[in-house]
Amino acid sequence: MEIQEKARGVTRAAEATRAALVAAATAVFAEHGYEGGSVRAITQRAGANQAAINYHFGGKEGLYRAVLETAADALEKESFLDAEELDQLPPADALRLYLRQFLSPLVKRDRVSQYLRLFAWEGVRPSAVFNNFFETRPLRIFQLAERVARRFLPDDAPRDEIMLRTLWLAQQPIFFVRETERLARPPFAMTFDQAGVERLVERLAALSLAGLTGAQTASSAPQGRSVSALGQK
Repeated sequence: MEIQEKARGVTRAAEATRAALVAAATAVFAEHGYEGGSVRAITQRAGANQAAINYHFGGKEGLYRAVLETAADALEKESFLDAEELDQLPPADALRLYLRQFLSPLVKRDRVSQYLRLFAWEGVRPSAVFNNFFETRPLRIFQLAERVARRFLPDDAPRDEIMLRTLWLAQQPIFFVRETERLARPPFAMTFDQAGVERLVERLAALSLAGLTGAQTASSAPQGRSVSALGQK
C-alpha cells in the first residue's frame, strides 16, 4: 500500500512538472518565438531543469510540439470562431469578424492569446517543428481564413488561387499581434485598447477587401460557400 502511494505521488509530481513546462514554454515561445525562446528561460519559469525537458519531451523540439498540440486543442475546444456563423454573415462582415477575433490578443492576455501570438511568430519565422506539425494537423485559424477567402471567389476558383488568398488574409493581423509592445511605443504610439483595436479592424478590413475582391466588388461576391480543410487535396 505504501509503495502504491509513493508511486502515485511520483506520478502526480511528474505530471505537475510536465504541465509546468508546457505552460512556461507557451509563455516563452509566445513572447520570443521558437528560435528566440531559450530552454533556460523555460526551465527558470517552470522551476525545473533541462533534464526534465529531455525526460518528458526528448528536448526542445518535443516540448514545442507538445505546446503546438495543446494550442491546437484549445483553439478547437474554445471555438475561436464558429464556421457556420461566418457562412451566415455577408462576406465583408465575415472578414471583420475573423480579423476581430484574431486581433483579440491586443487587448487580452489569456492563454488563447498566447497561442495566437505563438502562431503569429510562425507566420514570419516558421520553424521545422511547426511545418511538420502543420502538414498533419492544419490549424483552425487558417481553416477559417480559407473559409472567409472563399467567400470572395467563384465556385470554380483554382486551388492555388484559394491558397494564395487564404495565406495572404491570414498574414494581415499577424504583424500586429506579434509586435504589439513595439507598436505601442514611439514613433508608432498605437493605442491597443478596445476602441483602438476596433479602428484597426476597420482599417485592415478595408485594405483586405480591396485585396480579396480584386476585380470583383464585395457586394457582388458570393454569399455562401462550403470549404475543405486547409492543406487537403
